[in-house]
This record gives sequence, structure tokens and C-alpha cells, in this order.
Amino acid sequence: MAGPVGVAGVVAALSAASDLTRGHPAGEAMRASLVATELARRAGLDPLRQGEVYYSTLLRFAGCTATSHEAAAALGGDDVAVRARGDLIDATRPLEALRFLAGLGSGVEKVRVLSRAPRVPKLVQESARADCEVGAELIQRLSLPETVRDAVLCAFERYDGKGSPTGLAGSEVPEAARFAAVGFTAVMFDAVGGAGLAIDVLARWSGRALDPAIAAIFLDAPADLLVASNPDDLWAAVVEAEPSPRRYFADDAQLDEALAFFGDAADLKAPCFQGHARGVGTLSRSAAGSMGVDPAVMYRAGLLHDLGRVAVPTGVWERPGRIRPDEWEQVRLHPYHSARILSRSPQLEPLATIVSRHHERADGTGYPAGVHDGELDAAARLLAAADAWHALRSPRPHRPALQLDDAAQVISGLPLDRTAVRAVLQAADAPRPSFPSPPVELTARELEILQLLANGHTKRQIAGTLYISHSTVHTHTVHIYGKCGVSTRAGLAMFAMRHGLISTEQSIPGRVPPP
Repeated sequence: MAGPVGVAGVVAALSAASDLTRGHPAGEAMRASLVATELARRAGLDPLRQGEVYYSTLLRFAGCTATSHEAAAALGGDDVAVRARGDLIDATRPLEALRFLAGLGSGVEKVRVLSRAPRVPKLVQESARADCEVGAELIQRLSLPETVRDAVLCAFERYDGKGSPTGLAGSEVPEAARFAAVGFTAVMFDAVGGAGLAIDVLARWSGRALDPAIAAIFLDAPADLLVASNPDDLWAAVVEAEPSPRRYFADDAQLDEALAFFGDAADLKAPCFQGHARGVGTLSRSAAGSMGVDPAVMYRAGLLHDLGRVAVPTGVWERPGRIRPDEWEQVRLHPYHSARILSRSPQLEPLATIVSRHHERADGTGYPAGVHDGELDAAARLLAAADAWHALRSPRPHRPALQLDDAAQVISGLPLDRTAVRAVLQAADAPRPSFPSPPVELTARELEILQLLANGHTKRQIAGTLYISHSTVHTHTVHIYGKCGVSTRAGLAMFAMRHGLISTEQSIPGRVPPP
């Protein structure tokens, strides 16, 4: 590491993934942490205990993807909606619980959801245990105090003893968990209906879901606390609010393990994704040398590239048939969500552009932005190829995992950077790619010059690079333009992108191609 990397800044940014998993606004965990930590200060807790509240709140729902598959299967397919709506009710009230279940699913599926009502309490208990167990693992990876782990394990317990998974009550519920519960309730309902609704719910839930003593501290100055939790720069305010002693990652290895946790947690979204983040990260790191990019950067980009998939309902990812147009729009946005999560932290922001483009394609047919090859740097091209390869080699709801030869043939036909594909297949110890032949007959020298021209080289630069005369390059250029049916470099570049002929090996470092 170039210098000490603070734990707070990294986990604060990545906490937005747990917000999106639950269908809540990105930044809710950070807002809740500000409220809960200030409540702890006003309650007279010393800085060490304030720190336990701070991290317990930030990471309260870090493991909440754990049962996305089960929730989607049992409750209508949209696990995001299940969590978003479920968080806003008191599930111990039968009428509220029944209304909640009646709002899930559609058509025949709605009837199925209601028929499962008797099994829902057990599902909730099992889900709470799994979510908390996964979140507690992150606490260990971060070397945070055992008290923080205990609080995360009790994220779904209630003051009145009617929570899950073990039904702890009153002071049996860890102190930090009780502060976190008030913090989340306050900002959650403030986002839904403003301060008035937050005050009303806090008052009603006091003594039931919430510790009445902590709720009373909030209700003594609700406006001040809610305003303070919504600063112009939320991330900076949360980092600044970390109580002493401030915590730092011991080394790059510990930071990488923390990042790997968030990638692993995103992969829990559906069983078919498990191992994808680490697989893409490892493959990208192994192939980085062939593309002239930093292996450490590629590993981290691979670990975090699919964080945004948590915002898409698991029922969409697990659909065996064709995805509906409205669902496809959600899928197209998941690289954008990944980038937005990372862009909050200066330590992670350099990865944001790379991960935002892992589904872009050389011919502009990718998503979310539909950028063309000329706008994709080597890191983005490599990540796209590594992501595609690992996906092809893994089972998906609509197909089994492809064998090596079949996967190599499929990826060779995709509009991906050919140099990146070669690097990935070599790193994966897979068969060499079998790229489609160009639609026109080009000699090896003409193909080489075409790639250089398309990447912005002048004829004089090409002559120097290939150790041939300027007139020879000119003659080849005339032949190439004629065969490809174009008359400008831009037209040639479009031809090259459309037919997968662009090569990153032919770019000039530091040179911006002319318009």
C-alpha cells in the first residue's frame, strides 16, 4: 500500500452494497451510523464503545445477500422488494405481516406466497441466522472487536424478545446492536416519509423492537440528528465521525481479503454466481502482464466488478427463459451501480471506471453506456474478457457450464478485444482462440497495418514501427481502404471494431488518436 488505508473509508463506501440489496437508498447504512454513533456519544459511552456502535451499524446488514435465493424462491421472486417492504413493518403484528405477504408476487405466484404464510416465521428465523453469520465473517476479516461481531450476529433481535434468530430480549441484546437498530429505524423512515414519520415510528416501536432508553435520546432531538445524518458529502462525514482509535488495514493482503468478502457476498445473490468474483479477479490478475496493466488493480477490479448485481432481484438472475424488457433494464444498470459504490472512496475510485465497463463491447453493443472500442482502456478490455470467460465456464439457469473447447469457440466470436481474449485464454490454460476470418481477404501485413491505422497511428509512425518505407505503407493503405470499402481512418476503425480486428497491442502509449 502507498500509505495506511483506513478501514472506515473502505467499508463505508462498500456498505452501499448492503443498502441496494435491501432495496434502500445507497448511503442508508452511513446515515444510520452517523445517528447511532451520535446517540452513543449523547448516552455517555466512551470512545471505544462508540467505535463498536459505529462499526456495528455500518456493517449491520453486510451479509444480507446470504438468503437472496431462498427469499426469492419462497416469496415471489423479488427478494429486493421482500426486504424493502419487510423492513417497514412490525412483523410481530399479524395484520401487518399478512398485508406484507399479500403485496408480494403477482398472479398465481401471489396465491402461492400466501399459501406459504405458515412457513414464513421459520424462513425469517433461518434467514436472520444466515445473514448474521455471513456478516460476522467480515468482522473477523477486519479484525474488529468481538463485541462488534456479537452485535452483527444479533442484527435481527428485538428489545421485546420477539426477534430472530434466538429471541434475545432487553439487555441480552448487545448494546451496539440496540443503538444500530434505532439509527436504522430513524433514517429509514426519514427517507420514506420525512422526519415526522421517523418520529412517529420511533415512538411506536419504542419498547417493542427498540430499546426505549435509546429511542428516548433520539426523540429528545430528532430534527438535529436527522439533519446531521444528511450532509453534503456523506462519505467524508462518516469517515470523519469514526471514534478513536481509528483503524487501518495492516497490509494489502488484509485489504484484499476485505474486498474479497464483498465480492463473495455479492456472489451469494444466486448459487450460480458463487465463486465468480474471485474467479474473475484471479484470472484478471494472471492475464494482466500480457496487457501491460497492474495485476493488483485487476485483481481488485475483478473482486468488485459485480457488486451492483445485488440491486437486481434474484428472480431475474435465476430466470431460465428470456428476460423481460423491464427486467433487462435493471440488468443493464448493474455495472453502473458497481461503479457508483466504488466511486465514493478515494481508495476504490480508480476501480470505478474499469468495473463500469465490464459489459461494454468493442462494437458498441454492450452496456450500460454502449461505448465503442476506442473508449475502452486495456484494463476494461481485460476485465470484460475475464468476466465473459468465467461466465461461459460456469453454469447458468439457461445453460450448463461450457467445456473448454466450446467456451473458447464462443468467446472467440464475441465482440471483445482480441488481445485481451488471448491473454485470458492463456492465463486459463485454455485452447487458443479461433477468431472469425475478416469479411475481406487481407494479407498478414495488411491486417497489421489496418490495426495500426485504426488505433490512430500515422503512416510515418507505422513505417517506423514496422521498419518499412513510407511509400510501402501508403500502398498498403490504399489497398486496405479499397478492400474495406472506406475512405477515412474513422471509417476503417468502425470496420475494425465491427469485425473484431482491433488490437490493444498496436496502440501508442500516451497518444490520443486524432479525430
